[in-house]
Amino acid sequence: MPERKFAIISMTTFGYKPNPLRIVQLTISKLKGNYYEPVFSTNINPEERIPNYIQQKTGLSDSLLLQEPTFSEIAITILKELEDHILVGHNASFLHYALQSEFKYLGYSFKIPQLCTLRLAKKLIPNMTNYELPYLTSVLNIPFLASNDMSDTNVSVSILFQRLISLDENEKVISKFLEPKVEKEHIAPKNIEYQKLNALPNTPGIYKFQNQVGEVIYVGKAKDIKKRVLSHFYNSSDKEIALCNATYHVDYEPTGSELIALLREADLIDKLDPPFNYIQKKSYITYHITPQKNKKGVLQLKIERRPFQHSPTEIFLKRGDAIKRLIELTKKFRLCPLQTGLKSKLGRCTHDEYMECDGVCSGNEEIGLYNVKVEKALDFLNNENDNYVVFEKGRSKEERSFVLILHGVYQGYGFLDNSQSVSSVEDLKDMLDPKKHSYHTAMIISSYTKRNPWKIKPINS
Repeated sequence: MPERKFAIISMTTFGYKPNPLRIVQLTISKLKGNYYEPVFSTNINPEERIPNYIQQKTGLSDSLLLQEPTFSEIAITILKELEDHILVGHNASFLHYALQSEFKYLGYSFKIPQLCTLRLAKKLIPNMTNYELPYLTSVLNIPFLASNDMSDTNVSVSILFQRLISLDENEKVISKFLEPKVEKEHIAPKNIEYQKLNALPNTPGIYKFQNQVGEVIYVGKAKDIKKRVLSHFYNSSDKEIALCNATYHVDYEPTGSELIALLREADLIDKLDPPFNYIQKKSYITYHITPQKNKKGVLQLKIERRPFQHSPTEIFLKRGDAIKRLIELTKKFRLCPLQTGLKSKLGRCTHDEYMECDGVCSGNEEIGLYNVKVEKALDFLNNENDNYVVFEKGRSKEERSFVLILHGVYQGYGFLDNSQSVSSVEDLKDMLDPKKHSYHTAMIISSYTKRNPWKIKPINS
């Protein structure tokens, strides 16, 4: 058996699968036979702000990381150190995915054999109550320091790995783990040449399955068009078999980013109504803040629950979000909590409890003046929401994509040259492909902005 070379890797990352991960700490050590050697350890500038939990965990800060090399500056070094080696780590698939994310961000593919000490431990030391690194090291009497220094973790993993090798007679288990995975058998396409599917690009975008007369029967989005389309033909469920049997042609559109792919998918499903798309055809409930006059003529605000309708007003996907917005309007425009539904008891507001109320409930404020304040609050609600643009990767290195939001409502997306500067909405209008604001686009954008707040760029309307 040829002597294997192992690269033990430890790192600190932020972000969550299946989204791209960013590495801020990386340590690589090598093990050949019984010889162990630390070869590379560094902090990495992720070129974006790091979350608070990473700062607390590592003691690093944005200002400190600005002085460190970016991943692109050390990428060649990493590739050289890992060449002809097997990646070893505790949860190795996650570590491999993190490196893949960083290399993919640079436009390169990355894939090397990997061994997971957690999986090996489960096989070689069965019936343990826990296989996390702190527990394993304590049970096996391996030094482990829960410090900010990745080198300490790396040493613990390397000792654990050597112990596991000693338990694996002739490295039979390791050899089994390193065997190439048997590819799933695909369902032979009945009406389309497999070579055409295999020629699809490995880029983000949307794809359309078409029937014999060219009608679109299914629309999907993918981070990797080829991989996702082929996965339909690997799936043996009745639904997927029926879809594949009805497909005679696969069309696609590169989008450059997963965000644009998601938005384009929602747009096409709404326009084309493909028979094999089910989820986005449901009627979804949203929440709206609406005005209504009571018997006294006081303009009240209430939260209304109704099916989503395309509207230029702000919608809320959760009732709790609508309540938060109503509290904000009540305080900002000095509205009466009784008239906005925030106080449910009958009677008057007490000044000690509700400082914002000017007394419309007790007769101390004229109804006409109060209604003017409500109308201003409604105008603010419908017209003063955030105006911002989100920039993402384009379909080529020479361009970037953008998504435009005005008054909290999705306007559409477009592509522009990297050399073009943007300072106002007018700069984007000529390149904007207008799209419909829907429940699904609102969900997509809400989810994206919560995960990527640093990518929101305010813009003048």
